[in-house]
Amino acid sequence: MTKQPQYSHSYILTAGESDAEGRMPLTLVTERVIEVATEHANALNIGYDALIKKNISWVLSRLSIEMLRYPRINGNYTLTTWIESYNRHFSERNFVMTDAAGDILGHMRTVWVAMDFATRSVADLTSLESIPFPLDNAVCPIEKTPRIPHPGADATTEEYTFRYRDIDFNRHVNTVRYLDLILNHWTLEHFDNMAAWRLDIMFHNECHFGETVALRVAEGPGSCPGDICEIVKPDGTRAVSARILWRPCETR
Repeated sequence: MTKQPQYSHSYILTAGESDAEGRMPLTLVTERVIEVATEHANALNIGYDALIKKNISWVLSRLSIEMLRYPRINGNYTLTTWIESYNRHFSERNFVMTDAAGDILGHMRTVWVAMDFATRSVADLTSLESIPFPLDNAVCPIEKTPRIPHPGADATTEEYTFRYRDIDFNRHVNTVRYLDLILNHWTLEHFDNMAAWRLDIMFHNECHFGETVALRVAEGPGSCPGDICEIVKPDGTRAVSARILWRPCETR
């Protein structure tokens, strides 16, 4: 069987999945990115079942989302993914989201690394060289994830202790829970009036059950505009960094 360089999955946005404004939330966009990447990796025999035999698993390291508009309740959308590149350290995978008419809703860029469960560090992917990754030269027009600076001295600080529902099967905090924590910084009124058109997020170090972290948020410098966020572990280690760019949202 020929391994397909592109993989697509179509969905409908249900009312229970939407945010308070009736849009597809950024957290669900992130979940779908992870889901479709997982499905394609499984179809290529480079997914969980293949990697767990080597005691390793794919972990999302970087994610950039740029949305032209979001699906709304009962809206149909399709997420298509392809691998741009890979080497012994990481794999770059891109996505495009389209509506029922085939019009583009947004693009996503991701970087994935394989985590070694024994050392809790980045695994060497050399052992996968015998499994050719089918690359695709489809264009992903958005910029790659930029370097995200630390928030300035004027940053606000909020503390949060990770609980049971924040943890996934890897026994560390789930990717989407970090984004939940960041987005909960803003008020309902903010989201009634503004939508995130660009998200950049990088995952630096694991957090675990019972850890109390600090969320720091500040306006970014001119060289990196937008709201700059970081989640800091108790010892001062940076766990997550993110940047969000906003625009006035479409009429409900």
